[in-house]
Amino acid sequence: MPYVRAVMWIWMALYSVLTQQALAADGTNNVGMLSLSTSGEYVVPVAVWYPTGAAQAEWHAGPYLIHATRDAPLTPGLYPLVIISHGSGGGEFGHADLAEALARHGYIVAAPRHLGDSHDQPQGRGTDQQMIGRPWQAVATLDAVLADQRLAAAIDAGRIGMAGFSAGGYTTMVMAGAKPDLSLITAYCSAHADDHELCDASAQQKTVVTRPGWALPVDSRVRAAVAMAPFSVMFDAKGVAGVTIPLRIYKASNDQVLRNRWNTDHLLSLLPASVERGELPGGHYVFLGPCSDALKAAVPAICIDAPGADGAAIDRVAVHTKLNAEIVDFFNRTLPAAR
Repeated sequence: MPYVRAVMWIWMALYSVLTQQALAADGTNNVGMLSLSTSGEYVVPVAVWYPTGAAQAEWHAGPYLIHATRDAPLTPGLYPLVIISHGSGGGEFGHADLAEALARHGYIVAAPRHLGDSHDQPQGRGTDQQMIGRPWQAVATLDAVLADQRLAAAIDAGRIGMAGFSAGGYTTMVMAGAKPDLSLITAYCSAHADDHELCDASAQQKTVVTRPGWALPVDSRVRAAVAMAPFSVMFDAKGVAGVTIPLRIYKASNDQVLRNRWNTDHLLSLLPASVERGELPGGHYVFLGPCSDALKAAVPAICIDAPGADGAAIDRVAVHTKLNAEIVDFFNRTLPAAR
């Protein structure tokens, strides 16, 4: 009988863990959040979202409304990990709604603030600190999350994905195996001086070398990736030849910052037809999470979308409900649990 009782206790414990994981994966679980920092040469702050059974809380991180309970206990289980890379001048909370959607569906999500190309430290924009430093910071984020004693045992290291927007889309492509030719940025600006977003001197988007010989990282841990309106003029056919993982790439129908012809459409023309494609109505910043009233008042350019091609107003909340569901579905299909 002691043996039977022991087997029953083991079975009940396993059933409890599997049930908790199932609840997390069906989109109904609450969301917890913690903060950590990377270490070594590339030190950046990282926000981490994850499934929890704790009561849901709401709070503000600056102008962002966060639906996650700080330092809540992680629901026991083994989860895939997704890294989210923000756009130039952004921060770790710019895609909080996507992070929360993924966490509700059973993902651990880590979003670094790319210092040197963030809202509070933009000094590296247009230099190798942006173009090479960002991927190194993504690698450091992976290392830190996988080593964190609160998270490490709950992460399935064979199921790692990445999503990124704009410069974060570029970062995601590099982590997916793409190799940029940064001289193509200068060539693009020489041919498109009218592209004031990328090529004005004030935009500082011509690549400046601050560390001669600084090489991009080589890291093969990312197994599936989503790039949203990726900065892509620096990629050519040779540069994307090494990308073999599942990809989903989005563009904005009226992107006023990264012209589709030389960015998203250009990138898609270099990739196999099997790469998944999506399109959102509106301009470049439609990929940012819905803005609070405070953020709309402070920075309307990134919060208020121009009407779509049909003249209809764009409801960013509705757009993101669909976008987030598509991205969750993509990672569910491309990072499946072992059977």
